[in-house]
Amino acid sequence: MTLTALIRNAEMLQSAMDRGIFLQVVLNDRREEIIASQREQLLEGKDSDGNDMRPYYSEDLKPNGWFHSKESAMRYAMWKKTGISYPVNVQRNTDAPNLYINGMFHNDLEARAGSTSVGVYPKTSYAAGIMAKYGMNKFGLTSERWRKVLDDCKDRIIQLMKQELYE
Repeated sequence: MTLTALIRNAEMLQSAMDRGIFLQVVLNDRREEIIASQREQLLEGKDSDGNDMRPYYSEDLKPNGWFHSKESAMRYAMWKKTGISYPVNVQRNTDAPNLYINGMFHNDLEARAGSTSVGVYPKTSYAAGIMAKYGMNKFGLTSERWRKVLDDCKDRIIQLMKQELYE
């Protein structure tokens, strides 16, 4: 490879890095892993900051909420603890929603990677309604989960950068 070609490739590499192309490609390849991690996090009843999802069942009371009383909310919470078979075993504050009964909502989520961000989005109006109730910004991986995803991406990003530079 000539010095001129190497310089040209380095300029293209810099441009691709500035636009976030490598990260976008790698994260799009890992969408299923990201969504699986999001589903597990939701089963733990945790939001994107690592806090319990809110409102708690005991706070989700009529007239604007779902339950008629704190007692009915706690009966529901106990049913969710003992009456549902979950895809994975996780620990959760019983009062924190995990947004799971039959998996429909969890299956209606998708990850999308752009050049500057990655988000978890609803695929259906059903999922959009649930996400609106809790707040779109409450969905997404915690920083700890993101670190794991990004650590797993490093080698592939380096490989793509080397290809851009030397091919």
